[in-house]
Amino acid sequence: MTVLLVAAGVLVALGAGVATGARRPRAASLGALTCLVFAPLAAEPLPEIPVALFRIVAGVLAAYLLLVTGRRADEESGSPLGLRAMLAAAGATFVAGLGATAVGLPAFGPGVAVGAGLACLAVALPPVLRARDAFRLGTGLVVLANAGLLLRSGFSGTPPALEVLVGGAALVAIAAAIVTLGSLAATATGDLAIPGDAIERRRPPA
Repeated sequence: MTVLLVAAGVLVALGAGVATGARRPRAASLGALTCLVFAPLAAEPLPEIPVALFRIVAGVLAAYLLLVTGRRADEESGSPLGLRAMLAAAGATFVAGLGATAVGLPAFGPGVAVGAGLACLAVALPPVLRARDAFRLGTGLVVLANAGLLLRSGFSGTPPALEVLVGGAALVAIAAAIVTLGSLAATATGDLAIPGDAIERRRPPA
């Protein structure tokens, strides 16, 4: 396990925490960018250079699509837990995953990938389950998909090139679907609020 490998895993975990915990959409998009760009580097051995570059470019594109959606997002719709709590959760889960593989959790890939994947999973579930707008839901889904790719790499080893390419394309497809969902939500509610939540917000107090 090298210093660069651990650094990549730490950046992925912290990026996931920022993506799901930051109130400002731009900050959340930057967190998603960090999480997605460094994810393919949390592997041992690393994918072939063209494959890794494709995965990095796919991560950049997915983060950009989230940023496009986030331009209409309301800062008040951020995680109620706050940035500090999400960063703490990501960091603690990363360390726990790393420690679990060190003491015998069966894994054919690096423990860093397992830890980073668990960190992404831990912080992605709250926005996926309780998102108040399309941007937060989309960010959570992208981080959740990234968690699956990392855990696959951690438990089963570096995936073949075709699987890496499909994974990168899936991240872009999810982000593109969120752009569409955001447009539909803006048409229906005037902002990115999920329709059911928008109705609840506009309901007059009893």
